[in-house]
Formats: sequence, C-alpha cells, structure tokens
Amino acid sequence: MVKRILLRLIVALGLLAPLLACASTAIIYQPQLRDRDVAQVQWPALFGQLRGQGFDTLVLQWTAYGDAFADPQGHAWLLQRVREARAAGLRVVIGLDSDPAFFQRQQASNAQLGDYLHTLSRRNGDLARQWVDELGADAVAGWYLPIEIDDKRWRDPDARKPLQDYLASERRQLDRIARRPVYVTSFFAGNMAPSRYAQLLDDVQQSGVHAWVQDGAGTGRLGEGERKLYLDAASQCSAAHARGVVFEIFHQTGNDQAFSAVPLPAAQAHAALAQRAPCQGDSVFFELRYLPALAGVMQR
Repeated sequence: MVKRILLRLIVALGLLAPLLACASTAIIYQPQLRDRDVAQVQWPALFGQLRGQGFDTLVLQWTAYGDAFADPQGHAWLLQRVREARAAGLRVVIGLDSDPAFFQRQQASNAQLGDYLHTLSRRNGDLARQWVDELGADAVAGWYLPIEIDDKRWRDPDARKPLQDYLASERRQLDRIARRPVYVTSFFAGNMAPSRYAQLLDDVQQSGVHAWVQDGAGTGRLGEGERKLYLDAASQCSAAHARGVVFEIFHQTGNDQAFSAVPLPAAQAHAALAQRAPCQGDSVFFELRYLPALAGVMQR
C-alpha cells in the first residue's frame, strides 16, 4: 500500500513539474532582415538593458523564416545575437523553422497535412542539431515551434490528430537532441466557446509541448470582455490548460495578410509590461521592437 501511494505521488509530481518550475519573464524577438542594419555595437547594450528591465529570457521566434536567415551569413548574424544575449545574462529559447505559408498549408486534408508536418519536423531537427553543435546544449533553455495554433482550423477535436501527432513527435525528436521544454503559441478569435478552447489547449499540453496563449490585446479581434472569458478559461490554476500568456504590447494597424503594427503609447506600454500571467505561469511579451526603451533603435 505504501509503495503504491509513493508511486502515485511520484507520478503526480512528474505531471506537476512544469507548473512547479520557476516561471519566466520573457520577451519574444522576431528577427527581421532589416535588423541587420542596427549597428553591431548596439546589440550587447540592448540585451543588457533587457536584463536590467527584469527580463530573464529571450525567445527567438525563428532561426529560419523561409529563406531568411537560412543562408550562412544570416545564420552567423543570429548566432552572434544569441551569444550576446547569453553574455548579458538572458536565457535563450531557440525558435526553429518557420514556413511563411503555414496558415495556407495547414488547410490541407489530414493525409496531406501529415506529410507537410513531417517535412517541417525534419527541417526543425536539422536546425536544432546545428544550434546545439554550435552553442552546446547548456546554452539552449528551451525550444520554440514557430507555428500558431488557432481556434478555427483545430476547432473539431476529431481533426486535431495530425496536430497532436506532430507536436508529440517534435517533442520526442527534440528530447533526443537536447531535452529542454518545448513551447508553442495559440490564439483565439471567437471561433470556439471558451471552455472548448481550453480543451484544445489541454490536447496540446498532453503532447508534452507547453502552450503559451496570446492575449489578443494588440490584434483587437475581440473586445476586452470577450478576451477575458477566453483567458480566464485558459488560465484556471487547478487545470493548467496553458503554461503562460503572451502579452501583446502593440496595436495592429494592418490585416493578417500584411501585418503591420505600431507600439503602444508609453503609459499603455508600461501598464502592459507590468502584467503577469496567473497561476505562476510564464509571462511572455511580444515583441522586442515594440518596447518603449527601443524607440528609434529598431525599425518597426
């Protein structure tokens, strides 16, 4: 009897481990080719400034975006930024390969989708091995899968199997390369009831990949009251549907096909940056170039 109780306790602690881990205060950096115009001497000071503002983690959204940063020169540029961020005392979560056509490609039939996701996984494995070879496993705080899980394509539970299989496969693959937490983001736009959306997040979490939920404040798809319903459903401390919240510190000015945005006014930005995820979850902010302290440093 005692052995059975101990075994159950060990299993329960294992399931709770992600919740008991120290939460991060992270900033996402979405690399753009125009960022290479920023003087190289500015980057170490920029990362030091982030650390001084209380951020402990830099999430590199991707290390390849189509052809961007996939060339040797682009990769070397990103590699140097990661080394500078680590030298400033930031942990770094490495984002992998991002396909600009992902949202179109995910509309394929389940059979075709499986083949497509397998291709993504192969590219991610190659990139992850390259980064570990160059940085060492100790330099990688986590992995980020640069897909965004929406509440429309994955609304039907029966249609989620390719997604769940992909996430679980990615986690196993990345565990073999360097066993670190694996993250993905999700967003809602009113296409599911809040409780059903929380179940979608549960399905993601069951794959072993941690879900960060975008708060939707910057995109403005839903009003504040509607957003709160979804965020409350996703952030029940007893259920842990999500591992954290991505707080959007921008105001979107263009459509989703040609995304454009502006920073929040200073007072709103400081209020947004003071937010913290409930239930000791990760507090993640999107994105580096919209920080008030970087006005005039990076193009937006």
